[in-house]
Amino acid sequence: MTPSICFLLCWLALPLQGLEIFNPEEVEYIRSNATATVGGSVTLGCGTVAPTIYIWGFTKPGTDNNVAVAHNYGLGPKVQAQFGSLGRIQLQENSSALVIEELQKDAAGMYTCQALFDTDEGARITFYFTRLEVEDN
Repeated sequence: MTPSICFLLCWLALPLQGLEIFNPEEVEYIRSNATATVGGSVTLGCGTVAPTIYIWGFTKPGTDNNVAVAHNYGLGPKVQAQFGSLGRIQLQENSSALVIEELQKDAAGMYTCQALFDTDEGARITFYFTRLEVEDN
């Protein structure tokens, strides 16, 4: 099991004590690319339906430090305030999509949505990776 999956499963363990993950080794990885311009906006998706729990992370190019940008862990969606250098970040209403407006050049990098879906067959985990390139206008 990769460290990312261990982190996600351990982090989710307390509030989901009754949730059974039938096959934690069966994780889906979805990769995409996006391009936007400085000052514009971009919407990054995290599946076609909102997951039960999700965590958005950001990794700046040249580093391997993935830091949480937004999540819906427990008490509804929350955006971490310290990421103003990326632009104006918000979560799309009734969705898990990450929206960045007034996009800054520093917003370029890898965005990861770690999504946990509670289904009738048990929990399903999907990682959505989006590499964002930000171009000058």
